[in-house]
Amino acid sequence: MREHRPREEKPLHWVGSAKKDLLGFPEQVMDDVGFALGVVQYGGHPPSAKPWKGLGPGVLEIVENDGSGTYRAVYTVRFRKAVYVLHAFRKSRLRASGRREPTSSSLRRGSRTQCETMRNVMAKKRVEVETGSGDVFTDLGYADAKERRLKVCLALEVNQVLEKRGLPQAQAAKLLGLRQPHVSDLVRYRLSRFSVERLMEFLTLLGKDVEIRITQRPARRSSSSVRVHHVA
Repeated sequence: MREHRPREEKPLHWVGSAKKDLLGFPEQVMDDVGFALGVVQYGGHPPSAKPWKGLGPGVLEIVENDGSGTYRAVYTVRFRKAVYVLHAFRKSRLRASGRREPTSSSLRRGSRTQCETMRNVMAKKRVEVETGSGDVFTDLGYADAKERRLKVCLALEVNQVLEKRGLPQAQAAKLLGLRQPHVSDLVRYRLSRFSVERLMEFLTLLGKDVEIRITQRPARRSSSSVRVHHVA
């Protein structure tokens, strides 16, 4: 058997007010966007992400909805060594009459400012950037940041197996003992409902062995970590 190195986790940085704005999202929306950004850090492409129009390739937006509106987080993977979150905002909703909610002039100005900031980042001009800790969940203040990061790693492995097998969601639901909407959550990395133990169980149901190996932390590292190694 051949053991692969853990997936490389790119650092993630915040441009302008992106982190502050994301922290203002509803709790569940922030959870879902956080998991999606965690996937991006490991080189994945969450299904909730799609190309952002107007700034060329390598700029994408994560789109999530709840009863209060549609929320977007724009990020770029154009830089080889890091992910940059460029903007986070709520899109105005349509009223029952079909008209959009009024948008304040300050919000419109803020949106224009953020767009200009994104263009400056793409042009590699000097902009205000908050250096991240290396982990999106730590940056967003989650007490269980390490557990959330582990969930992302395990879900990436689960979804990789499901994708390779080409299983329809109904068949995957039966195999994993889930309702089909919950398989959709899993595939879309909406991981709040899944525990680490449950994700490991999914891997065993898919014919994978899950081993836990404990090693001494290297002296050069200031904190311990939990990582997922894939063995072919």
